[in-house]
Amino acid sequence: MTWPHSCIRPHELLADHTSFRIGGPAEWFAEPSTLEELVDVLRAASRLGLPVSVIGGGTNTLAADRGIRGVVIHLGREFRTITDLSHPDEPMATVVCGASLLTQRLVYLAAKHGWGDLELLAGLPGQLGGAVAMNAQGIGQFVQQVSLVGFDGTVRQLTREQLRFRYRFAELEPGIVTEVILRFPKVPPAEAYERIRRALQYRNTTQEIRLPSAGCAFKNPPGTGAGRLIDQAGLKGARIGDAQISLRHANFIVNLGHATCDDVLSLMEYAQCRVHSEFNVHLEPEVRVVGEQWCR
Repeated sequence: MTWPHSCIRPHELLADHTSFRIGGPAEWFAEPSTLEELVDVLRAASRLGLPVSVIGGGTNTLAADRGIRGVVIHLGREFRTITDLSHPDEPMATVVCGASLLTQRLVYLAAKHGWGDLELLAGLPGQLGGAVAMNAQGIGQFVQQVSLVGFDGTVRQLTREQLRFRYRFAELEPGIVTEVILRFPKVPPAEAYERIRRALQYRNTTQEIRLPSAGCAFKNPPGTGAGRLIDQAGLKGARIGDAQISLRHANFIVNLGHATCDDVLSLMEYAQCRVHSEFNVHLEPEVRVVGEQWCR
């Protein structure tokens, strides 16, 4: 099979691209470095009738052991840029960011330049595009505009109003976020640094950072926390294969070394059943499952 650019390669192991360290091979793995490359790859995949999946920072993703059929997109270097458009005398900062910019790079720059309120993102792993797509930590409040490339290669811009952000949700059409415009208040850099330092300290002492995971396994039900319910059901430390409910934070499932996608899904189902039985609450998964699963 001939592709329009050399940025695509066959049979890339997805375990190397996800924070869970779980996942079989992608049939085709594309890492376009420019918008032109991305559009060309998407148009070629469309012509060939191949499905397209997206792996950003891989921090909220559980990839199937059998891998993913079609093309998996991972944005390359040109999508990691950040540009400050604001005037020094303005009270608000406006920045244009590539979607594969690491969220912690943005937090570091916030501490350096005095961009306020970004302590909400302190310690949040992954990339900016994924954070926007799931409105992680309420990042949607800062978003002004998003550039999206549809799977057919068409490029369009979406405003904040069109995205309709709410809890763990942004109204995005199928496609790939490539650029985000953010706006937030300016504060003295020392104040921004101290806010971020405190937020990082809290996250590092309360959440699971030692073992591979995909972050929170479930969304919080209205009025309570998923981790609290799982803990109250007595499930901390519960284990199937090498997948375990974290002893530190019950809404994290960790990979003890050789966990499979099936181990994680089985443990999630077990937690859902126990919580529903104990509290009559259905836990909705937050982790995104991609790929060819075994019949269950």
